[in-house]
Amino acid sequence: MKLANQETVAAMDADFGEMAVQVGQHAWGIADLTMRERAFVFVAADLCAHNLGFPLLTHVEMARSQGVSVASIREAVRHLAPYVGYPTAAEALMALAEIDDGDERVTRGEVFELDGNTLQRLTSLDADFAGFFQGQFKDRWGRADLSVRERALCTIATDVLNGTLDESFRLHVELALGHGAEMAQVRAVLLLVAEFGIAKAWRAYRALNEI
Repeated sequence: MKLANQETVAAMDADFGEMAVQVGQHAWGIADLTMRERAFVFVAADLCAHNLGFPLLTHVEMARSQGVSVASIREAVRHLAPYVGYPTAAEALMALAEIDDGDERVTRGEVFELDGNTLQRLTSLDADFAGFFQGQFKDRWGRADLSVRERALCTIATDVLNGTLDESFRLHVELALGHGAEMAQVRAVLLLVAEFGIAKAWRAYRALNEI
């Protein structure tokens, strides 16, 4: 598989270029994830690492070459805003604004409720935070442009790279498994984001084995 901007990366440093191509081909070729899922996980990783220039646009170009629309990638950024920070999401959308594939759409979908047990645990910590969390959750998880499975898998990537491997990680793994994913897909997300922090992925595999 030829990667987007492969020659540009090689021109920076030949040895690093060879390493990067090998890692990129491995990640984009992970069989347990669909191309859309890989693209959204890459976007999540870029936002967590604040890679909002060349890396993000390279991953978007690669996704587009495989049939993933910029509109879907924008929706992934909207979904990820509470997990990576609204300022970071705003910067990513500014970068994506330079790309027009003529396929913008917004589909609100149905309200997707946070489960009662999670809401109760959040409320026991702080009622105001629980209300904020519930509002953010309801505002985005039911939107129709991405499936719940796709949203959960890319949000798992943020848990790995942010180190939020407790309640948040468990919630998103359960959402993925409850909406069509299998454990193989969850493990594939961890394998893909190892490119962005191999030690973080190691910790995440250990946390996953405890679920």
